[in-house]
Amino acid sequence: MEKVNYQKIIISTFLKVLLMIVIIFILNSWPNIKQSFNGNVPPFNYWLDHSFKISNIILILGFGGYFYYKDLTAQKEAIEKAKKINEKRDNIEV
Repeated sequence: MEKVNYQKIIISTFLKVLLMIVIIFILNSWPNIKQSFNGNVPPFNYWLDHSFKISNIILILGFGGYFYYKDLTAQKEAIEKAKKINEKRDNIEV
């Protein structure tokens, strides 16, 4: 009987959240990034102040929970489906 692979789900969720953090950072810092192409680079803490607000952190945590729940339910459904297929195959062989 297969079990849920929590390690795989956690790693997958972490990578998705990390990608989301990078995308949010780039979108919120785009004016600063454009300035830096011209040689006017603002300090890094200024970038962080504008990128990681409470609303963004709540968004990241919310989507992290959603990604974890979605991966967990998908894996449980796949296990149930495989279990039903195995039961049907065992019934046919008997």
